[in-house]
Amino acid sequence: MSERPFMQLYVSDFVGDTLQLSTEQIGAYMLLLMAMWNAGGSLPEDDARLARVARLPLKRWRAISAELLAFFEREGDEIGHKRLTKELCKARLKCEARAAAGARGGAATALKTKARVQANADVLTRHSPESRNQMEKASAFSAREGRERPGISIGGREAASGSQGQGRLKKPPGWTRPKTHGDAANAIIEEIRGYDHGRTAAGNEGAGGNVLLLPAIRPD
Repeated sequence: MSERPFMQLYVSDFVGDTLQLSTEQIGAYMLLLMAMWNAGGSLPEDDARLARVARLPLKRWRAISAELLAFFEREGDEIGHKRLTKELCKARLKCEARAAAGARGGAATALKTKARVQANADVLTRHSPESRNQMEKASAFSAREGRERPGISIGGREAASGSQGQGRLKKPPGWTRPKTHGDAANAIIEEIRGYDHGRTAAGNEGAGGNVLLLPAIRPD
């Protein structure tokens, strides 16, 4: 099939140029023009081939060909047609312009399609069962890790790392509460009281007042 599916025909010009031709010659002329259009603008100047294109016996072709070949131009061993060559060039330019525009449009459509497919793939990946399971596992692991994380000791008491609703954390085996400043003060007071009891038992009238000399130290 020809890359040029139609041939421009200027009817008024054609009729005016072929007034002297017979019906048989006009038919042969049209067949030659159409074959030349499909062939790219030229045909071999060979009577046998031209007769087959015109669908005439060789003898009949030779009888009517003189008037027909006057419409064509000879170039070497081929014949061409000036008006047909001009229209053929115009058709080629239009075809190339349409092809270039189609290529640009196709490239833009391909980019849009690729972007849309990628976006859909991302959405499907985020909402696929496997992705949801992975996110749920990660969330459960984070929550369990927060519950199992040891508490932070603040002022001798255990501070929960999670929310207040999670309750106190279990103390690990062998855990002992760290000593505080209050523990040290109580130990000093008890030591002074023991010393005062000893002085009281020995009849010392000033015994029992040593604790009062330490106003900054109070038991918890």
